[in-house]
Amino acid sequence: MMEAYGQWLGTAMNERDIDDLLDSAGWGVLALAADDVPYSLPVSFAYDGETVRFVFLEAGGSNTKFDYIADGKTARLLVTRTSGRFDWQSVSVVGPVEAVEQDSDEWEEHLRIIDESHAWFSADFERSDSIEKLQGWQLEAEEIHGVEVTPDAE
Repeated sequence: MMEAYGQWLGTAMNERDIDDLLDSAGWGVLALAADDVPYSLPVSFAYDGETVRFVFLEAGGSNTKFDYIADGKTARLLVTRTSGRFDWQSVSVVGPVEAVEQDSDEWEEHLRIIDESHAWFSADFERSDSIEKLQGWQLEAEEIHGVEVTPDAE
């Protein structure tokens, strides 16, 4: 039955294509929840094959994201590439998040990995006077699922 609707619903992506999308996308939508209230936001990220790394910036205004994220909470990152109605990929990464503290030995490595990836975040934010706070996070990939529709699958 799935084959008949594959052009609409997609088919499972192979591991290499999943890794390629996560490595090259640079951004996705992070979904969090607190007390059964969902919250989603776009986030720039780096992927090293096992871990998704990202940084939250606080620069005044609304910073709701800080109310929804905490060590050990489960998050979902959704990453998509869409070129057309019958040419798209979608990858979901689910797992617990863990803070990377600025005063830890891991902080510089965290920023280096992000800076050397396709992430849209820049370590230059750390030196900006307009940024009040940086918070590093990593999402341990416990579940990764990918679905795609390719032009030749029409």
